[in-house]
This record gives sequence, structure tokens and C-alpha cells, in this order.
Amino acid sequence: MKLTLGENIRRLRREKNMTQEQLAEALAVSFQAVSRWENSATYPDIELLPAIAERFSVSVDELLGVPESEKEKQADALLMRYADILNYEYPSADEEKKVELRDELAKTVTALRRDFSSTEAASALFTSLSDVQMQEPILSECRLLAEEILKRDPDNYAVISGFSQIEEDSRIEDFLDRYSTSCDTSRDSLLLERYLSRGDAEKYEPLRQKALYNAVREATSRQRFNSMNGGGIKESVERIKTCLEIIHTFEGETPTAKHPVSCDGTPDCWIYEKVWHGLRLSCREAVLGETEEALTALEDVVGLLEKAENLPDGAKIKSSRFLPNLSWSKTVTEFDWGKSFHFSALEQKCWTIPFGARDVLAALADTEGLAWFDPIRNDPRYLSCTERVKALVETR
Repeated sequence: MKLTLGENIRRLRREKNMTQEQLAEALAVSFQAVSRWENSATYPDIELLPAIAERFSVSVDELLGVPESEKEKQADALLMRYADILNYEYPSADEEKKVELRDELAKTVTALRRDFSSTEAASALFTSLSDVQMQEPILSECRLLAEEILKRDPDNYAVISGFSQIEEDSRIEDFLDRYSTSCDTSRDSLLLERYLSRGDAEKYEPLRQKALYNAVREATSRQRFNSMNGGGIKESVERIKTCLEIIHTFEGETPTAKHPVSCDGTPDCWIYEKVWHGLRLSCREAVLGETEEALTALEDVVGLLEKAENLPDGAKIKSSRFLPNLSWSKTVTEFDWGKSFHFSALEQKCWTIPFGARDVLAALADTEGLAWFDPIRNDPRYLSCTERVKALVETR
């Protein structure tokens, strides 16, 4: 990376139409120092790198010439750490520890803004938000990150939509005035309008079905996040059941005593929602003393996961009665931490969220974030479910 630093400083200086003397004056160094940097005879002190990068409106990584692939990896690692704190460490922390974790979350957002605002991970931070991010100092850092991304990409829907959910009431109108649009100008919405106006039912119908699928998934997803925050445990159970009821009603399914979550134990395009709603339903019913209901829901989830995991790569699964043009198939993806799977209707670029046995095992083994499993943790049926999921991980 050092070999390209001098070249980058020279290139960026010239792009800004600056002389070596002007850059030296701005950085409070001699123009001879700038000349030596550009000739790779010496290198700037590390403390100067942020100032140089800021002067050229680039990140430190861009200044150093870090490859884009490496930037994405670093940004993904930051985002993963952010999610781990938010989903696992923060919920069970005491008040003093929560203050410390909020500071760490804010610093992570700062790092994303400073060095990785152009990466997908920076935008992805705004796709899964909670009331924790409405607290300072996180909110201020999220605001700065949103502005940085929208400066480069003013139509970034994920950022506009996500940040509008956490912005302060006193600032929301200004934010919406600056960034909201009168209509959705995504590729799909424009094509929908195009094919509708032309009466092209053959091209219109698959896009309509994709929009319908995403609308139902969005409705149940928001309910899922809401079910994690606010209200008592009973209220949380009711919200989770509402999410499942939306999916069951949409599909014309009827839950059974053995399959309260999956209805028939068969993987379909709603598997992600069913598995994670089922896990949350199980642990909350365990706390309420509904042991039989908790264990039955858990067994249904594990059985559903087993069938999905054991399907070969590329296998087809059941679509929806309302989505006949969406044909779903399984895709297995290798990550640094293991394998995950998702189902996709590739022709319409529609897919479920990747997850797998390792993710479910982490939820079952977690004694902090999902400590509500504690009332049934030693039950033979719970232990059996855990061993079945472990077996899936080992097989993978």
C-alpha cells in the first residue's frame, strides 16, 4: 500500500488543481515534505493521513490504495461487530455497560463514515434499526453517515427509508424535505408502471407478484422487530403470533397441534420468517410457563430447518398460491464462519434472507440474548432439538 501512497497524493492533488505549496500550507508542513511524499522518498506521519484524506474528500483507505475487495471485507467486519453488539451484547447488559456499548456503536458508525461510506455495508447499517440507535451518541453518528452516503447517492432508498425511522421529531421534516421523493423510482416500480400503461400482462404479472411478496415480508419483518422491543412478554407473544397469522392467512394455511409454526412441516418461501418467529415464540412461551407450547414450536422449527438444510443445492421449494410466477430454488453460500442457505426466484431477483443451522444453534446456545430459553433448557426435548441442530452444523 505504501508504494501507491505517493502516487495517490500526487494524483489527488492535481485533480484538485493544487500546487505542492498549497497542499503543504493546508497541512502545516513544508512543500519539500510534500515533494518527498509524492516521490515515495518518505511517507506522511500516520496522524496526518486523516487530514490529507479529508483535504481530498476521500477515505484513508482510498488514499492508501486499499483494494475495493479489501475495503468491503473490512466494512463487513465492522457491520458484523455492530450487529453483534446490538442484537446480543446490548439487550442483556446492565445500565453502566449499555452506556459503554452505545459509545462503541457510535465509534463503529464513525469508522464506517470515515473510511467505508461508499461500501454496501455502510448502507446496510440502515436496513435493521432499533430504538437503541435513536439514542445519543449513536443517532448523531448515524445522521452524519446518512448525509455522507446521500451526498454521493441521493436516491439511496435503504438509507432514506431507514434513517427516517430513527431521526428526531424536530428534524424529520427537514430530512424528508431534502431526500424524500413523490414516488418510488426503483427499477421494479418504473417497470411496473411501464408494463401496466402498455397493457403488457405477461411482463407486468411477475413484477406485481414480487412486489406483493416483498410487501408481506416487509409487514411481517417490521412486526418481528417490534416484537423485540416494548410491552410485556404476553404482548410480544401476540405480536409474533400476528406475524405468523399474516403469513398463514396469505397462504391459506392452517396451523396444527404438531406444526403451529410451519403448518405442514414443509419449507416454503416464508421459511426465514417462520424459523425466526418460531424461535422467538418458543422462548417467550417458555418464560410464560407454557412449556408444552414452547417445546412444540421449537420442534416444529427444528424439523423445518432439517428439511431445508438437507435439500440439495439448487432444489426447488414450494412457492405461494399468490405467487405462481415466482419459482424458488435453494442456494448454499460459503462464508468465513460457515455455510448458509437462502431461497431465490432468480428471474425476478427475489430472495429470502440467508441463514442456516449455525445461526439457529447460536440462538439456542446463547445464554444472554435469548436467555428466555432457560426455563426449558434442561428439558429432554430441548436438548434433543439442540443436538439435532448441532448434527446439521457438523454435517455442513
